[in-house]
Amino acid sequence: MIILENDYVICELDAALPVLKHRWKEPAPGEVFRKQLTEILNKYRELKKEYPKLAWLADTQLLGEVDEETEKWFAEEWDDMLFNQAKVKYHAVILGEDLFAEYPMEKFKMDAEMKFKEDGVQLGVFSDEEEAYDWIRTR
Repeated sequence: MIILENDYVICELDAALPVLKHRWKEPAPGEVFRKQLTEILNKYRELKKEYPKLAWLADTQLLGEVDEETEKWFAEEWDDMLFNQAKVKYHAVILGEDLFAEYPMEKFKMDAEMKFKEDGVQLGVFSDEEEAYDWIRTR
């Protein structure tokens, strides 16, 4: 079921698993990217009431590089919003082949794993959706 769609991103609910997945269609300017992620997070909070074990899946293959301000935002605000406030426990990311685009996502994963280990947060990085879904199913 499509939850949100625009020129940059499509967000869908797979109620069977359940997982809220979003796929970036093209690179988004930093401010737009942060605004869209925050909007998706708000949808997650609403859906988590109905789906307590809702997982998060981000397909960033077409996202491209994020700007320096967004990298800072990941470290200073986003992980707290995602894991402390919204209580995301299972977070999977599908990465593309661009090493420069991949680095901020890998760094976010490593930082978040260390910060939220005690909260039972589990993060995975994958090369395709099937691999990510298999990981989510085993959680």
